[in-house]
Amino acid sequence: MRHSRSSWPPAVRAILWMDAVLVIAGILAFARVHPALGSGSGTWTWTALAGSTLTAGLAALSAFETSVPGRGRAWAWLPVPALALWLAATGLDCAAIPEGAHAWGSTLAEAGQCLRFLLSMSVPLLVLILAMLWWMAPARPALPMLLGALASAGGAASLLALVHPHPASFLDLAAAHAVALLVVLAAGAAASRLPQRKRA
Repeated sequence: MRHSRSSWPPAVRAILWMDAVLVIAGILAFARVHPALGSGSGTWTWTALAGSTLTAGLAALSAFETSVPGRGRAWAWLPVPALALWLAATGLDCAAIPEGAHAWGSTLAEAGQCLRFLLSMSVPLLVLILAMLWWMAPARPALPMLLGALASAGGAASLLALVHPHPASFLDLAAAHAVALLVVLAAGAAASRLPQRKRA
């Protein structure tokens, strides 16, 4: 018996979406974008990368789980510990910069580069997961789409770690990372107001 896309389990859909993150990472590697990790990257840098990647995967799973009628809102809490780890480790990584040491993003121009990269990575990931959620016509569109936006922000942050010359300055975090996260979440909230596809 052939299964339609609507019958795929949420975990399968989350894995398929995460595959898109891996594809983009492969494109960055193929384009010979030199990774910054390994030179000047500390424990908190790697911890933040783990947190953002876990946030992406768990938020995607939560988005697809909450799009299934009858599933409880408790699924929305799944990515919260990973999100807390990501944000805390990112802040501690910034705080651990020695006084007087050069930190990327200490100028608006450098912070702007990070913001452009984060948005350029977030947009295709967000469009893809919102399209997948729209296809499912979730009963509660706002919650799954906000979780999908969070997943996209986490995925973009993980991709940034491949090219970002860590550690980041406070200006970079405030003007690039935080702004990108808010923009992506706002886009997810706006998308939840669009008319949903009627179920067959």
